[in-house]
Amino acid sequence: MKKILTAFLCVVMIVSVTACGGIGGKKSQCRPGLNTAFSVNAVIRYDDKEYNAAVMRYSVGNWDVTFSSPNTLSGVLLAFRGDQVDASYKGLSFSVPKTALPLKSMIINLIDAVDSAAGEDSIECSEDGELMLIDGENEQGKYVLKLNKNGELAGFSMPNLNMEMTFTDFAPGQSEPPASSEAATEVATDTETTVSSDSESVETSDKTDSE
Repeated sequence: MKKILTAFLCVVMIVSVTACGGIGGKKSQCRPGLNTAFSVNAVIRYDDKEYNAAVMRYSVGNWDVTFSSPNTLSGVLLAFRGDQVDASYKGLSFSVPKTALPLKSMIINLIDAVDSAAGEDSIECSEDGELMLIDGENEQGKYVLKLNKNGELAGFSMPNLNMEMTFTDFAPGQSEPPASSEAATEVATDTETTVSSDSESVETSDKTDSE
């Protein structure tokens, strides 16, 4: 009986170890190639909707995201500067559009994850084919940061929020944003600006005189 029980426990342990290895994948140390300025093209799938954007990382907490689709956001630039997020359209600044509010939160999650990984010389990851997966967690839940074999940004997902980002065309970028994305073009004082696309619009009063 003891021999049978011992054999049974050995089988259970082997199955458990194999299962754990299958879930987490092969663990190793990877070197993120993110501690630099870069640009990527992004496809963002969130809540059964799809968005396309060009993403620029200049430095820690210093990013630009320019949407090309859907039509309700096409041409809208979200400039992330530390804790501040500004929106603009063709040089005119306004409040972040309602259609972009959930995306703003998702992009902040991405920025925090990338900037955190960028500060590490090496970080634990698991392998999934040609991708290296870095697991993390923030106030909104668990996330997976995906890098290619060169340590370049390839994807970002938060399963509990039904959000997936895929990145392509990783390329070196510039360390400072262009002047056009630093501030909106000057417009007349108290001019009411309306930015509309399809059936949705954003209205705001721009005050660009010195205060």
